[in-house]
Amino acid sequence: MEIGNHMTEPKIMFLPGFMCDERLFTPQVQALTADGYDCRVATYGNAASVERMAKTVLDQAPGRIALVGLSMGAIVALEAYRQAPDRITHLALLNTTARADAAGQVRKEQLKRVVAGGLKTVLREELKPQYLSLRNRTPDRMRLLEAMGLRLGNEAFLQQTMALTIRKAAFDLLPQINCPTLVLAGTDDIVCPLDRHEEIADAIPDADLNILKDCGHISTLEQPERVADALRQLLKRPSVRLTRNGKAELGLVKPSTVFECKN
Repeated sequence: MEIGNHMTEPKIMFLPGFMCDERLFTPQVQALTADGYDCRVATYGNAASVERMAKTVLDQAPGRIALVGLSMGAIVALEAYRQAPDRITHLALLNTTARADAAGQVRKEQLKRVVAGGLKTVLREELKPQYLSLRNRTPDRMRLLEAMGLRLGNEAFLQQTMALTIRKAAFDLLPQINCPTLVLAGTDDIVCPLDRHEEIADAIPDADLNILKDCGHISTLEQPERVADALRQLLKRPSVRLTRNGKAELGLVKPSTVFECKN
């Protein structure tokens, strides 16, 4: 197999979780931007399925990209790999699952309350208490989680709830993933427990499992420095893809001399 001389410099695209915006990744975007990486945070538009969300993400960053997704964002990242495997150089799957949805009835009840004007109540009483490790439930983090959800609003809640409810399991895809992959879990995550991450890491040939102590479902805010360090280690790992002429092309994500971070 011949190794080509072309070295790509793909962007790093961050994919937010359910009812979260670019602030979910502020510590990591700041850290990696300071290192010289070209970081961007995806939005999902009005997509109401994981498949459509993934296409929207791919359309926002032409060319080769490294994907970093948390929870729903990681589910979307897996689907983006399914749709365009030759474009994905690295995958970081944080606090997530490859299983189909098992919370359909709970989601329906939450949706009814949101439609009736209770978005703030659902965010404050039902979602936020599950997201953070007990020791990490600081007022600042709790306010930020609420602010992100309120900013996105009722329509996003409807669209993202529908996308999660109808999603399919991704276990068939995992053995086909051939790029360097980070699977990151929190010991205190009750939304996506450790066993969900172990089954993902076991199925992906080139996956590393990183388990963070004292961390719940929102690792990027609960353990920001440790997540940033894990991403740095992932991005140092070269990926290889076959080009149309049969050569192998390195897909190392390296800091750019000129970079920007767009939210």
